[in-house]
Amino acid sequence: MSQRLGVIADTHGHADAWEKALKIWGDVEAILHAGDVLKSGIDTGLADLINISSVPVLIAKGNSDFPKDQESLNWPILSPYVMIWWHGKLILLSHGSHFSQVRELALRSRADLVITGHTHVGSLVREGRTWFLNPGGASLPRGRDPASVALIEESIIQIITLDGELLHYEIW
Repeated sequence: MSQRLGVIADTHGHADAWEKALKIWGDVEAILHAGDVLKSGIDTGLADLINISSVPVLIAKGNSDFPKDQESLNWPILSPYVMIWWHGKLILLSHGSHFSQVRELALRSRADLVITGHTHVGSLVREGRTWFLNPGGASLPRGRDPASVALIEESIIQIITLDGELLHYEIW
């Protein structure tokens, strides 16, 4: 099994974005979704695709994720925060709609990596020892960059468009 994580945010029910992301990531240990998963009340087929994932899908609840959405997904989206320990690094996953609270929690807990979505704009910056990653919007991108996702490897973080173009790359 490869030591890689797929990262996605703000799919908003776009099944095609999920399918493109899977091809970009290849073999991963898990998928981290920073929320706003489905298009509430509209069946786009995305829930079915997520439910058949052969690897764990960890989801932080977004501001557009509602209780009815949970009924469609096998993976829980009840918590605004998901923390995991991955290959010696602490990762905090949150949607990011209250970024100042996420930032404070991350710095207090000495997280190595914080993953958020919400803005639909990809970014990767470091504050002290903590990296802050937004993979960008997998659907409905904002700003100058197209729809994107991220790929995390043991020492590399990449933001990649859904067409496979590398947008950003850092060693962490």
